[in-house]
Amino acid sequence: MYGMEYIKYGIAYITTYICFSNIRGEVMNRVQKTAGLLVVTISVGVTFSIAATSLLYVRLGMPRAWAGLAFLAVAGLGGLGPLVFKKDKGPVTCDERDRIINRRAALAAFTAAYLFVGLACMLPFFVLGPDGSISVTWLPMIFMGAGLITFFVHSAAILVQYGWRDKDGEN
Repeated sequence: MYGMEYIKYGIAYITTYICFSNIRGEVMNRVQKTAGLLVVTISVGVTFSIAATSLLYVRLGMPRAWAGLAFLAVAGLGGLGPLVFKKDKGPVTCDERDRIINRRAALAAFTAAYLFVGLACMLPFFVLGPDGSISVTWLPMIFMGAGLITFFVHSAAILVQYGWRDKDGEN
């Protein structure tokens, strides 16, 4: 009974720490909070989805195992970040450094998504050969995977860039 209380408090503490302070314990801005929420929700959604799909595959077989992908809806909750976290108070909400961080994060996200789509399209060619074919049902999965990777890498890159720099911009 008491163990479950500690687990609940631990999860609440970790979530609060991730969503409201960076590595050094400083208060995060709205972009960082939204990025933290996206990283957490996408990680949880993908992990639960893989676990549920694997378990259903072992128990019920493949056609019914696709139901495990419903846990990816948890990843969609990260999109509520701009509604949950209010705009920063103050005269300046975004400066040049924030724009540079966002631009670098967008470039990293595009690169990761491009690599994912490239691998998803070329691996079947190398595995099945030039005469092989795959089902068209894999196309929405590739599209959804590219989207999840884009949002995850963009958010993670934002958190990494803000976490590695001091307020003065020094390493």
